Amino acid sequence: MKDILSQEEVDLLLQALESGEIEAESKQETGGVRPYDLTNQERIVRGRMPGLEIANERFARFFRSSLSEFIMRFVEVSVSGMELMKFGEFLKLVPYPSSINIFKMDNVLKGYALLIFEAPLIFTLLELLFGGKSVSWYRAEGRSFTKIEQQIIVKLVSLVLRDLNNAWEHIAPLNPEYVSSEMNPHFITIVTPSEIVIKIEILVEIEDFKGRFFFCIPYALIEPVRERMYSGIQSDILTVDRRWVDRLKEILMDSYFELVAELGSVEITLEELLNLEVGSIINLGKPVDEEVVVKIEEIPKFMGRPGYSRGSQAVKITRVLETEEV
Repeated sequence: MKDILSQEEVDLLLQALESGEIEAESKQETGGVRPYDLTNQERIVRGRMPGLEIANERFARFFRSSLSEFIMRFVEVSVSGMELMKFGEFLKLVPYPSSINIFKMDNVLKGYALLIFEAPLIFTLLELLFGGKSVSWYRAEGRSFTKIEQQIIVKLVSLVLRDLNNAWEHIAPLNPEYVSSEMNPHFITIVTPSEIVIKIEILVEIEDFKGRFFFCIPYALIEPVRERMYSGIQSDILTVDRRWVDRLKEILMDSYFELVAELGSVEITLEELLNLEVGSIINLGKPVDEEVVVKIEEIPKFMGRPGYSRGSQAVKITRVLETEEV
């Protein structure tokens, strides 16, 4: 009980603290030098990478044109996400089975990266290439790719790598080269699980179907051009993609339009309508040699003169209607 302070002693101590006669003990700071691992990937500065974002958008435009031409269908391709994560975490996100394709770069950037197609997207593209219709779901569990399918996948990979190389030309030449394919993500070891990678997600839309594929690029691989990735590079979003324009022209040139040469029109009564029969003559009230209106999708575009050509009824265009005449 002798160690317990009385109320009077407590009051004296408080007074001494307030007056400064006694200094309170302060928490000692843990100073000194501690080791720092410069190879630790956790040191990476988080934030946007405008240069890489521009390259991704360029790739989406290029590949939209290439894939549309490859499957002969209109395809929408867009960048749906980009983030940094550990390689081990990325592999956990890869569904099984998937078409996992390893490619290497051997120029300014040196190393290996991944191009991963989700199985539903691959099977849908194969279905379209073989003359089928777009499907919204395909059961992929337990299904592997045949040799023929794998050959087509390699062609698809070559299209992707070509467009990827073109999209990155303002950053650095990639010269990507296909190495091998795998279906099980657990067999992929391009870097250690703790290393940081850049995951780029691409969305592909074909009619009502949506599928995804990914790029997995080790962060250490882009170190030689890191400043270009983080710097604000002038976007070329207004640059005309000639391949896409030419493809669009080609599709439009094969489109069909309804063309009607209107010989004339007249209003009749219900009684006259009911009396019509085979051999009845309807007077259109126009001279035989008068020009007729030629309409495209019900819009007057030309004037023409009716006649015959090679044994068939025809109309000869005589002039183009001006906008104010329509």
